[in-house]
Amino acid sequence: MISLISPRAKVDRSVSVGPYSVIEDDVIIGEGTRIDSHVVIRSGTVIGKNNVVCSGAQIGVEPQDYHFKGERSFCVIGDSNVIREYATISRATGESNKTIIGSNNFIMTYVHVAHNNVIGDNVVLSSIAQLGGYVQIGDHANIGGHAGIHQFCRVGRYAMLGAKSYLNKDLPPYLLASGNIARVRGVNTTGLLRNLFSWEEIEEIRCIMRLIYYSGKNSMHCRELLEKRDSRHAHEFLKFMKSSKRGILLKNDTGQMPDTLPVS
Repeated sequence: MISLISPRAKVDRSVSVGPYSVIEDDVIIGEGTRIDSHVVIRSGTVIGKNNVVCSGAQIGVEPQDYHFKGERSFCVIGDSNVIREYATISRATGESNKTIIGSNNFIMTYVHVAHNNVIGDNVVLSSIAQLGGYVQIGDHANIGGHAGIHQFCRVGRYAMLGAKSYLNKDLPPYLLASGNIARVRGVNTTGLLRNLFSWEEIEEIRCIMRLIYYSGKNSMHCRELLEKRDSRHAHEFLKFMKSSKRGILLKNDTGQMPDTLPVS
């Protein structure tokens, strides 16, 4: 049982490579990384330290994109990621462009990360989640199993997209969305608590959500009010809204404020 490792790849001596794996030219793999069996790592891939790449994963594959014409592009992965069985991660479309994945992410089985994606740190991509091209996922976001994200969409920090959801607009930070088509259902309270947000911070985020989704004010007025609010979470919302190109996600159709906090 052998693996095929190009002599032009730069693989740290501490890296373990399982049988029948292929590592092509122009690949860099940092110390402490484990590559299991039947993994394919294509040219233009850079993988940092202490990652785990499980059997059958395909890293740095050519983009599934008609605009790709064979140009030299890259797939850059940080440290301490777990990439489970049969996940596929494309390199970018466009000369010298990059698909970027940060550190401490958990990418589960059969996930597809398309070309030119930018994934932050501490992100969970659950099994069979499918990310279109140019998608951006913020730090600590959680994407449910079987979820689909349209190209060019963004998911803000600490947000969660529920299982089997389809996202076609930007999901703001801290919020929970689900459905096909996805709609905002409330604040990602459980995720925030797990990341040590205080109840005071969560209530501030809920106030911001009420302003944006339930006050009846238009987008311009909401931005003006957020600018006056002395809150880093308000500024996070404001920055996200200002940079949105596809528009932010709509709320649920009930008209009721969801996700009531328990009385302390």
